[in-house]
Amino acid sequence: MYAFLKIIFIFYLLELNIYGSSVKPLLINKNMQIKIFEIEKKYQFLKRSIFSPQNDNQTNYNIYLDSLLILIVELEEVRSNSFVQAYDLELEREFLDEFSILDKKSKKLINVIVSLINTFKKYNPSIHKESYPFESYRNNIRNHINMEKILHCLQCNLK
Repeated sequence: MYAFLKIIFIFYLLELNIYGSSVKPLLINKNMQIKIFEIEKKYQFLKRSIFSPQNDNQTNYNIYLDSLLILIVELEEVRSNSFVQAYDLELEREFLDEFSILDKKSKKLINVIVSLINTFKKYNPSIHKESYPFESYRNNIRNHINMEKILHCLQCNLK
C-alpha cells in the first residue's frame, strides 16, 4: 500500500498525468482512506480495552472516553483537510464517488464512536451515580453493534 503511495507521490512531484487525469485526487482519496483506517484501528483497540474482562466497577472509563473523543477530533480533521484539498480541484466522477464513500464512512465512524461514548457515559459510575439498568445497557450495546454493521457494509463498498 505504501509503495503505491510512493509511486503516486513521485508522479505528483513530477506533475505527470496518468491517463489524462491528475494524480492529486487519487492521492487525496488514498490518504484519506489510510487515515480513516488507522483511526478505526485505534478505535477497535480502545473498544477491546473498554470491554476487557479485567475491568470492573472500579475501572476509570474517563481515560477511554477521553481517548475516544480525541479520535473524533482526529477524524474531523481528516475530513476537513481532505475537503480543503479537494475544493480547488475539478474532480472527475470516479474520484467524487470514492470521496463521497470515504466521507460517509468517516461520518459513520464518528457516529459509532459517539454511540460508544454515550453508552459508557451512562455506565461510568464516576459520572452517573444513579443506577443504569442492565436492559438499557443491553439495548445501547445492541444499537452500537448495529451501527458497526452499517460501518462495515460501507467498507465492503470501498473494496
